[in-house]
Order: sequence, then structure tokens, then C-alpha cells
Amino acid sequence: MSKKILFFFAATGLLVVNNLFLYWQFFEFNFAIFLDNTIGIALFIEAFMLMLLFAYYFKHHPIGKYKWYWLIILSLLGSLLFALPFYYWLNTKDKN
Repeated sequence: MSKKILFFFAATGLLVVNNLFLYWQFFEFNFAIFLDNTIGIALFIEAFMLMLLFAYYFKHHPIGKYKWYWLIILSLLGSLLFALPFYYWLNTKDKN
């Protein structure tokens, strides 16, 4: 996969998606309203479960020297849109 495409998706995830989430978390978050938003809860559960699913897959089918738990760390620091392309790039940057 092209490094430019990986960078585009990772940068979008880190700079756009993550910043929108952080803004919401610090300035607009209300736990009572969040609990009433079933679609929001479903999306949080889906993203978290997908993170675990991808980590499980990479644990049993490693693609490079960086282990599966780095995907979880990157996902928690950013988003899946940041973590997946960055994790893939980290593990394949030396393979040419």
C-alpha cells in the first residue's frame, strides 16, 4: 500500500477524528445525554470491539516486529482510523 495513502488516513484519524472527539469530550460531554444516545453507545462499543478483533488477528497473524498490543495503544491514543494505517506502516516500512 502506498505510504501517501497510509499517511493520509493516519493523519485524518489523528488530526480530524481525534480532535473532534477530544473537543466533544472536554467541552460538550454530558454523561446523562450520552446514556440516552443508543446510537452513540453502539458506535463506541463497535469501535472498541473492532479494536480488540484487529488486535486478536494481528496477535495470531503478525505482520512485522511491532506486536499486536501496539495497535491497542495507538487506538486508545488516537482512533482506529489513525491506528490501523500507522500500525501497518510501522510494521511494513522496512519491507521493500
